[in-house]
Amino acid sequence: MSEKAPAKTHIDFAYELDLVVKHDARAPLLDREFGHYTGAGVPLFSIGGGYYRYGLIDILARFHARRGYYIVETPIIASASLYELSGHLHFYRKNMFLFKIEDHDFAIKPMNCPYHILVFMHEVARNRSKVKLPFKIFEAGRVHRYEPSGSLYGLLRVRGFTQDDAHIITPRDHAVESIYNVFLEMRELMEKLFNLEVNKDTVYLRLSLSDPNLIGTEFMGTAEEWKAAEGFLETAADKIREEYGIPSYKERGEAAFYGPKIDIIMRLREQGIEKEWQLGTIQFDFNLPRRFRLYELVKDVYGYDEVYIIHRALMGSLERFLGVYLDYYKGRLPFTLAPVQFAIIAIQTGEENVDEKIVNIAEALKEKLLRAGFRTGLISTSKTGLSKEVRRIESTSKPAVLVYIGKKEVEEGFLTVRPYSLRERKRKNIRVQLEPDPVAELSSIAEELERGVVEIAGYAPRIPADMSYIL
Repeated sequence: MSEKAPAKTHIDFAYELDLVVKHDARAPLLDREFGHYTGAGVPLFSIGGGYYRYGLIDILARFHARRGYYIVETPIIASASLYELSGHLHFYRKNMFLFKIEDHDFAIKPMNCPYHILVFMHEVARNRSKVKLPFKIFEAGRVHRYEPSGSLYGLLRVRGFTQDDAHIITPRDHAVESIYNVFLEMRELMEKLFNLEVNKDTVYLRLSLSDPNLIGTEFMGTAEEWKAAEGFLETAADKIREEYGIPSYKERGEAAFYGPKIDIIMRLREQGIEKEWQLGTIQFDFNLPRRFRLYELVKDVYGYDEVYIIHRALMGSLERFLGVYLDYYKGRLPFTLAPVQFAIIAIQTGEENVDEKIVNIAEALKEKLLRAGFRTGLISTSKTGLSKEVRRIESTSKPAVLVYIGKKEVEEGFLTVRPYSLRERKRKNIRVQLEPDPVAELSSIAEELERGVVEIAGYAPRIPADMSYIL
């Protein structure tokens, strides 16, 4: 009796989809694994992963811009003095990569926040009160943090990753509203882009608070400041519970060193098994405003006595979220982000005249879909080999939409189209007429699959590529 094949992990799905280069795969002719050259905990995204990331970052940038965030990009390295000012060098040093250039200390960026604060200070210095509060700033920011090699795992625990990172600089009167609005943004992104429902059955909030005994050592600030900050989060969590029924609970000692936070925990259930994942986070900070002297700046320009910084990431990190998502959907991705959006399957018969028509139609359709902006692949098979080929691509490249062209389709003048529904976890069957132009109707199918993306970002990115080689 043959042994049962081992269950695929999220990194197996990523490798089959051509999202990443598998760390332990052998590099041809170099006699070493790829991980030897890339380094542990540093994901190398492949061709499909490139389209996934650029499409996702485009959506995230537009999503945030439409909600009043300014978009920036900050350097990968910084003078260590920046992180000395922020307090990271003291409280977070063991997780940082430090090095010297011409006897000057530098750090590889572990956090985007100090840079974002500098941008805010620059804008206020130039434009004074014309810069409105709350001030919201977003970056798909690449950061690096030291993790012990034994804790590294696929995309879920890495040393180099990208945060969908934003900071909100807000006066006291807007603090609770700003926290609540971040939750609404997370809910909209998860439901409209990723088809993940956010409700009382799928999500709960973990309020990560200080340990009163460690304030002043492990946690910056005073007990009074921590009490006030934690009160803002508790008020926002109460509002979320009242509006959506989403529960919350408190966990002492789990706050960031600069302030308390709300961690958004999602319960993903499949085949009776439930897994919990921490995804987004909302962190409340009263320490960095003091260290960067924002209190004095805001008092001088705006007249406010108190100002706070809200650190927030809706997905957490793009890498870790991808790993969780691949695990849950077994390698399926939303149409907009899938490496192969349309897979055309030409079913040849052995009849020369018929097969020529099939191939011509398939090739022409591929070119039209590429011109329309879709990532498209084409494979040819026989009727007897069709089932095997479909099983193969369904277990590896997992195209978002399958398009069949065979003898029946040519003779009857239609295409058999099978888009995959993430919500229903199955493919649907649609007949698309070959005349006058099937691409118009295929584009309509794509638009339906992308409706949520258009709602939140204004449009769905079009990044075309001939992906036939990965089918």
